[in-house]
Amino acid sequence: MVRARAVGILAASLVAGLTAARTAPAAEPAGSEVLDLLQVPPDQRRRLVVGEVLSYPVSEFSERELAVGLAIFLQAPLGRVAEYLTSGQLIARDNTISEFGIMAEPTGTDPLPGSPLVKGERDEAGNLLDASPGTRFNLSAAEIATLRALRDATASVSQPGMAEKVWDTYRGLLRQRLQAYQQGGLGALAPYTRSGGGITDPAAELRAAIADVDRVGRDGPELRDTLLRFPAASSPRQLHRFYWLKRRVQRRPDLSLLHQIVAPGPGPAVHIERYFYVGHSYNTGQVITGAFAYLDGTVVFSTSRFSTDEVLGVGNQLKRSIGRGQLRDEMRKRLEGIRASLTRPTSPESP
Repeated sequence: MVRARAVGILAASLVAGLTAARTAPAAEPAGSEVLDLLQVPPDQRRRLVVGEVLSYPVSEFSERELAVGLAIFLQAPLGRVAEYLTSGQLIARDNTISEFGIMAEPTGTDPLPGSPLVKGERDEAGNLLDASPGTRFNLSAAEIATLRALRDATASVSQPGMAEKVWDTYRGLLRQRLQAYQQGGLGALAPYTRSGGGITDPAAELRAAIADVDRVGRDGPELRDTLLRFPAASSPRQLHRFYWLKRRVQRRPDLSLLHQIVAPGPGPAVHIERYFYVGHSYNTGQVITGAFAYLDGTVVFSTSRFSTDEVLGVGNQLKRSIGRGQLRDEMRKRLEGIRASLTRPTSPESP
């Protein structure tokens, strides 16, 4: 009787186990936790895998901000994508950049290097001599005073070689900003002086942007600490580079300073661009590009956040909507460029 009861209990347990196995939900693919953090719902993940570029929500923290989030799926292994991010290809292949350089030496007093000025840049040099508090240039009160002293010491910007001297002085000021950031991080960033006695604080804007790293996965806390406390906090697993970049923005030359941080893995690979100085039009920027293995390929996502005083005032919401659309278009082109570079068919070897 006891044996029969035991057999009955065993049979019931087996039946219950088989039933549970049939009803258990399918395991989520690796990488799903990052998609959860990005708030990409399950139905959109299917669209992602078939090639669509998907948007995901990114909160904006102030009326100055433009923020977008995009993700794309690549038929390429994570290791290959991580190598692409680590090698600096996002900067080298950026078609909006006309000139750039890596600042390997944190000391020195020479201006940032650069090619000879072209006509539009000579005009910009003349405008720099007349710089004043406002949004035409992102300059501190001390930087404006330096440029005014140069103006007072010269008769005309049209003198031979004067435009180059003005531009060299400006690039020297940017060298000082770079060194201050390398030595003191966000706390050493000088605010931009605005009209009416106001300022724009790039450090405050970049501190707010740090929250975006909470959505990159398990490396988020370490990256948050690095961004908040640099140069005091930096993991040996992270690669740091400093760039100067030249773009043409609103038909004007624009110089910016970039701190690049790369965490190559072994989990999600993360590439951060922190624009801690921008010459004009924007105040600061942060772009987080991440990559993680998903199904038989890799998902690459980009959370982009820029701040600009140009969207303030009347029509703020419309201005931000237009600016957000422009930023989304630029980031889409970048992600599609990554996919084209890493999934291009391999040419057959010559016999």
